[in-house]
Parts: sequence; structure tokens; C-alpha cells
Amino acid sequence: MLVGQGEATGDAMRAVEETSPDILIIDISADGGIAQLNAMSGRCPGLKIIILTALDDVLSVGKALAIGVQGYVLKGVTGLELIDAIKTVDGGQPVVTSELASRLLVEGKGGPLLMLRQTKSHAPLSSRERQVLDQISRGLTNKEIADELGVKVKTIKYYLTQVFRKLKVTNRLQAIQAAQKADSD
Repeated sequence: MLVGQGEATGDAMRAVEETSPDILIIDISADGGIAQLNAMSGRCPGLKIIILTALDDVLSVGKALAIGVQGYVLKGVTGLELIDAIKTVDGGQPVVTSELASRLLVEGKGGPLLMLRQTKSHAPLSSRERQVLDQISRGLTNKEIADELGVKVKTIKYYLTQVFRKLKVTNRLQAIQAAQKADSD
């Protein structure tokens, strides 16, 4: 349930103090940036923060994760992807948009990536995540999976990131092996 909204970071800070929400979704490209989020999280312990932004640089992601932001999602995600990100963060797990997660692997060299790898998740795969996993086990590319499921390639990348996180793996082969092992247990 939406309990408040604002047009600037200051508005968000007032809304958080007045309504005590469980999760704050905010655009850091607004007038305050990560520094104000740091102050806000210090004043509102337990507040889960998801950044929804167009800023797609690894440095911003690293700074956000370093201050305890639980989600970093790029604008342009579908409504379903945003809802899934909210549910994931509400369940206590971090979320980073798949294309940024991939870049963290290449550019991150530890730091935020290490934090993501150490996160433990026992969340079951959603039916859509299971579908994507089944498709990669058939050797399909992201584009082929997207075409078959009637979604964008970006959506498939997001689901793969969620599958990898939940199975605690870093690539397709490991995901298939982990799923096979889980099915045999």
C-alpha cells in the first residue's frame, strides 16, 4: 500500500518520518542523492530502501550498497519486475538490476559484489524463474527464451539474475546443476 510520495528527496524524508513505511522507493537522480539516503537510513532504522533510477554506473551502485540500500533497480523495468524486486527486498534479500549485476561481475572486483555473493537466500524459484531455468537447460539463448515466453530480453536477464541469486550460483551451468541436485534431494 502506498503511504506517501514526493517530488524531491526532502519530501521523501518527511514522508518517511510521518508514515514509517516498510520500504522506500526513491530516485537518487533527484536532488539529494546517496548522501541524503545515508542520513535517512540512520534516522529510520529498519527502513528498506530501493533505488529506482536511470543512474547505471557501478560506482553509484557500490555507494548505495555500502550505505545499506537493499535494492538498485534501473528505470525501464516492467511493473512485474518492480513488484518482484519489492517482494524480494521485503523478504530480506538484496536486488540489483540484472544488467548492473553483470557489470558488477566485470567491473566490481569485490566490494558490493562480495556483499551480494555472501547473501544467503532460501527463497524458492517462482514459476517464471523455473520456466527460464528450464529453457536454459535446453540450451536456449536469452533472445530465444524471450521470444518463446513473449517478453523482452531484459526481462529474461532479470529472471536469470534472480535464479542465480536464489540458487547461489554465478552462471548457467551451475544453475542447471544446482536445480538438478535440488530435484534429486
